[in-house]
Amino acid sequence: MSAEVRQRDAFEAAIEAAPDDPQAFAVYGDWLAQSGDARGELIALQLLPSLDRRQRERVKALLYEPGIRCLAGPVAQWRWGFVHTATLMRQQAPGERIELERLLAHPSMRFVRALSLGQEPMTESLRVLEQAAPRVLLALTIYSPRTLELTTIPTTLPALEQLHLSVPELSGTLPALARLSSLEIAFLGWTQTTAKQLFESNGARLRSVKLIVSGEVEPATVRDVLALPALEALTIEASEMGVDAVAALEEGASIERLTTIDLLRSGLTERAAKRVMQLSRRLPKLSSLVLGEAVES
Repeated sequence: MSAEVRQRDAFEAAIEAAPDDPQAFAVYGDWLAQSGDARGELIALQLLPSLDRRQRERVKALLYEPGIRCLAGPVAQWRWGFVHTATLMRQQAPGERIELERLLAHPSMRFVRALSLGQEPMTESLRVLEQAAPRVLLALTIYSPRTLELTTIPTTLPALEQLHLSVPELSGTLPALARLSSLEIAFLGWTQTTAKQLFESNGARLRSVKLIVSGEVEPATVRDVLALPALEALTIEASEMGVDAVAALEEGASIERLTTIDLLRSGLTERAAKRVMQLSRRLPKLSSLVLGEAVES
């Protein structure tokens, strides 16, 4: 291994250890610029607090430089010389090499923090993601029009803390994800089987849960979520949330540990909204309560 490769590896390891530290990127960028790598200039420009018109045009030009431009061309947001968030939703043609494979192998995706994935077949996309195992991927969003097999979600993502699922149905059981603390789930139905599928291996670590349910919020759904022992933040979006669901909220095992309750789009009825307000006064750790306009009871 050459001295240059060892230096590059050391700079990248420093970023992996602190992927949200701009100083780690600045040091790497200085070294790249001294080596004549255009990414060094891009890092320096994107670290500036603001850019004038000339600098903005230069950034646009640099994003098309060989070695920087992503071959797969995802919808992406850049930060400090690398893709920070990427969205890949295109349907694969039969027999086509999966685009995600090219994307994750690209140097500009080295420090991607959030990936939204809707490329079918999803099973194959998740297999590619498992093999690529991006080291600092913090948030993964999965969109699928088909049943999602939870066991296919990669366990090889060491930094993954946030998982967002938007699917019609689930099967299997969510595997244990070492750092998972936030779960967002949007799908058609919620049962006790669903709760077991999602929480059995990760429930002790989940601090934040967002539910997007179709129709009315069922009390059993609220009880399932409030049974999580580490829960601190709860968000519910639904067509309607009545007094029975609020009663289940009041009785939840984690209710006194909640610091955040967001029911802005929960469809609270007038009676339910009043009951939530009364409940909030009794919660010792609650620092944020968000309520929307109540619907008619």
